[in-house]
Amino acid sequence: MKESYFNETFTPSDIAGVEVPGNEFESCHFENCNFTTISFEKTILIDCSFTQCDLSNVSFKAAALKGVKFDQCKLNGIHFEFSSSFMLEIKFSHCQMHYTSFYALNLENIHFKNCDLKQSDFNEVTAVKAIFEECDFLDCQFEQSNLMGADFTTAVNYQINPLKNQIKKAKFSTSGLIGLVSDFGIEVVAG
Repeated sequence: MKESYFNETFTPSDIAGVEVPGNEFESCHFENCNFTTISFEKTILIDCSFTQCDLSNVSFKAAALKGVKFDQCKLNGIHFEFSSSFMLEIKFSHCQMHYTSFYALNLENIHFKNCDLKQSDFNEVTAVKAIFEECDFLDCQFEQSNLMGADFTTAVNYQINPLKNQIKKAKFSTSGLIGLVSDFGIEVVAG
């Protein structure tokens, strides 16, 4: 039987007896919870927030994520592309997101702030006007992605080939330009 939760706060002791998959959570807050053995498959999350939670390798298959905020969370190895793309709206702040996949998702206007996205997959994403504030993109993949108007001015370690991605009106810092030309064998020398 489907359960619905509204305006509740869950801590590690509170979440222990809660069945998560297939249920609905609206305006709920999750604090310091370890979800590494819990699935969010077919779960509906509306206007929820996760603070200092470990969601590494969690399945969001067919999950609805609308107005969901992740702050200071571990989200390693998550495949967000399997979540429902209908009304997808997520925000990340100070999160560790190694090996995370956003393959072919619409991330238009998304905001990442101070996130460690090492070796994550941004292939074929639509990230028009996305903000990547102080994010680390070491060894991330960007191919056939629409990054028009995206803001990378404070991001580091990205390698984005302008011939394989749409970057018109995207913003990059002068120091980050090497990430746009590295595929061409061009050497940038500080002057």
